[in-house]
Amino acid sequence: MNLIKEEWRFFLENKNKVYQCFYTIALIAVVYTYSFKRYMVDDTYVEFTLFSLLLSLVTFIWHLYLHKWSKESLFAVIAVGICLVLLPSEFYLIDFAPDFSLLSFFLLSVSVDPKQSNLVTIIFYAKILLAIGILLFYINGKIPDVTLYRPAKHLVRHSYGFMHPNSLSMFIISLFYDFSLMRKKIVPISEILWLIVLGLLVFSITDSRTGLLIFAVILVTSLFKKQLLAYKISGKFVFQSIVAVFVLGTLISYFYQAKSSVFDFLNSILSGRPKNAHAYIKAYGFKFLPRRVPDLHYANGARIFNENYYVDSLMRQGILVYLLFPIMIGLQTLKKRFTLYHFILILSAFLIAMIEDYGVSLGICTILLFNYFAVPEETSYSIEENQDLKQQNLRA
Repeated sequence: MNLIKEEWRFFLENKNKVYQCFYTIALIAVVYTYSFKRYMVDDTYVEFTLFSLLLSLVTFIWHLYLHKWSKESLFAVIAVGICLVLLPSEFYLIDFAPDFSLLSFFLLSVSVDPKQSNLVTIIFYAKILLAIGILLFYINGKIPDVTLYRPAKHLVRHSYGFMHPNSLSMFIISLFYDFSLMRKKIVPISEILWLIVLGLLVFSITDSRTGLLIFAVILVTSLFKKQLLAYKISGKFVFQSIVAVFVLGTLISYFYQAKSSVFDFLNSILSGRPKNAHAYIKAYGFKFLPRRVPDLHYANGARIFNENYYVDSLMRQGILVYLLFPIMIGLQTLKKRFTLYHFILILSAFLIAMIEDYGVSLGICTILLFNYFAVPEETSYSIEENQDLKQQNLRA
């Protein structure tokens, strides 16, 4: 009995730290579950998704107990309820990792504790352990090396156990994001050089142009991190920029024309996603409520993949469910401020989603925890306000 009392006293005295530990476990579960999708059969994967969602739900309820209700938490309940009622359960349990990630985002993004300084570091090392496990299974022949041949370059692309070259690139980009976020204001030049070597090595293996482009963005922002952290921008501008990407990601595919040199250029730099997404839009259009969208195929029988997150999700989820995501983002950003450094990384994640859905996955891009990366109110000044303060200091 005394032992129980002592444990309860310890819990009460350290309730925030205990909560932070539980939240971290729930977020790691999301990361691992998102990655396991490529390896597990449906029945086993369902168990993992259910377990992960249950952890996220318990975390959300625990957060309510500690901090009471807010507009964000109320909307999270509404959004999750709408998803569970309208979306077919196989969407988020089996078939579509983005839908699982969406539910996880609703529950965990509002539950994060901004005071947990070591969160990104722990997530980074959890991903490192996951990568080590995958590579060990690959070395022992348990996971195949899926290879793809690019005739134009006479190049063989490798996955080394990650099931697809793009998946390997995706995972490394996830590590780059977290590594940049967890570092101090000044990143040593030696680390920058190591990042360049690693980034080029991954590109030579995967030939992923998307991965190389995002790597370049992360590298430059890391190099100038100290300077970029000095500038703050309004959450309103952040939200407007994200919405612009949502709209742009849809409209480019919607208005795509094969004979247009402009669209041909956009289709080229976006790895053919606009053309494929346009084919699906032309065949099925958009609806208000969720539905299952059948696959399209080329004349030779090969499947046409629609990997544009914005078009694919809007078609499957319907307008009602689709709008829940940007609304939640608005609730978490509009009344806050962000550094220019974090804004660039946030925007890059949403730009990725035009080509690969992992850009808006909490299991890959930790930067989507807006409440965590927002600037604390007492130090929150926009670029314009910073300029005014500098002028006032000069006059003084």
